[in-house]
Amino acid sequence: MALVLAIQHWRHYLLGKQFIVYTDHKSLKHFLQQRLSSPDQQCWLAKLLGYQFEVQYKPVWENKAADALSRCNDGEFTTMVSYPTWLDGKNLIQEVTNDSDIQQMVAELNINPLGKSGFNVKQGLLFYNDRLVLYSKSPSIPMLLKEFHSTPTGGHSGYLRTYRRLAENLHWIGMQRTVRDFVRACDVCQRKKYDSTTPGGLLQPLPVPHVIWEDLSLDFIMGLPKSKGFEAILVVVDRLSKYGHGILLKHPYTAKSVAELFVKEIVRLHGHQIKDEFCLSSGDGWAN
Repeated sequence: MALVLAIQHWRHYLLGKQFIVYTDHKSLKHFLQQRLSSPDQQCWLAKLLGYQFEVQYKPVWENKAADALSRCNDGEFTTMVSYPTWLDGKNLIQEVTNDSDIQQMVAELNINPLGKSGFNVKQGLLFYNDRLVLYSKSPSIPMLLKEFHSTPTGGHSGYLRTYRRLAENLHWIGMQRTVRDFVRACDVCQRKKYDSTTPGGLLQPLPVPHVIWEDLSLDFIMGLPKSKGFEAILVVVDRLSKYGHGILLKHPYTAKSVAELFVKEIVRLHGHQIKDEFCLSSGDGWAN
């Protein structure tokens, strides 16, 4: 809602002061007096509490300042557009033109335009998916990497952003590896940037059980094709003997039904020790 957003945006000027809100939305004039019938209206009204304002309706034809550009007299309308230009672009094109390997591919494509997938020739230059092709050992590549990564425009971005900027217009063999190695070797990035993720700790091994069917591991295998109505498997494995059971399940199943199936298929076969520990530690939790 524009009214709420505008008042919140200028709240540091409007709090504690009486002000007038002009709008061409006539129903907003009665917003504070009407009966609220939707949760959205209640939320908006709660955000306006504490402000002292009056809403005044202004018809569209009187609100000339809002769309002054669309009401200007017909005539010549000029704009000034600025855009960056690459000063070394001519040198790069001259280098591509003088490269023998690229010119050989251009000659082959002139004979057979469909001979190399993705490559085409435009105005005597070789393009791959509409990107200018450079020789992989071109002396301009280090300059390009520095321009797209180390300059204020590049902003020392990471590998992916630097690669995407270059890949918009350029292509050479081994481009991803070259960009990755350059970013990894950047001295500023290595000094100033830090890893934002918490380093992984050491693995904590589980204690080794001393009795079979004392410590079990359970897991579900999902997404199986239906067979007689079954489409999931509950896998129960004894951690000491590595003996396992596979119990078929049908959707939908709950924690209570799985617990009952565990008692029926596992506890029934492997003694009362599991049953006692299971009922005390897991039965109520699964049922809930």
